[in-house]
Amino acid sequence: MDDATRSAYVQVRLAKAKDDLATARDDLVHEHCRGAINRAYYTIFHTASAALLWHNVERARHSGIQSSFGEFLIRSGAIEAEYGRIYSRARKMREKHDYDLDAAWPSMEEAEQIVADAERFVTRVERYLREVGAI
Repeated sequence: MDDATRSAYVQVRLAKAKDDLATARDDLVHEHCRGAINRAYYTIFHTASAALLWHNVERARHSGIQSSFGEFLIRSGAIEAEYGRIYSRARKMREKHDYDLDAAWPSMEEAEQIVADAERFVTRVERYLREVGAI
């Protein structure tokens, strides 16, 4: 795939991330904490997927995207390690509240933190993608 085509696909994935972020913010306004956490995680997932796509890395599973983000972007020093921790926290929180039927309801503070982290994640990865000419 040529750079122009890859760039177009990166833009599509970033658009999905931004739509998820807007939904997460709306969920916070309505105090839908589980929904906000879910959409914040998918914001991070789609953003990471966009960055990996620029490097011709595609994975089929959530764990594959997360580990590849660590391998290709964090370990290389392109993205700071704190963003790997943000990704990990968001994924654990999303899985807990989506799949653990006995998990306590997430607090508004937890949801607000995950959404704020997702916003930071998008901002940082977009800056990286601009620096490498992907967008």
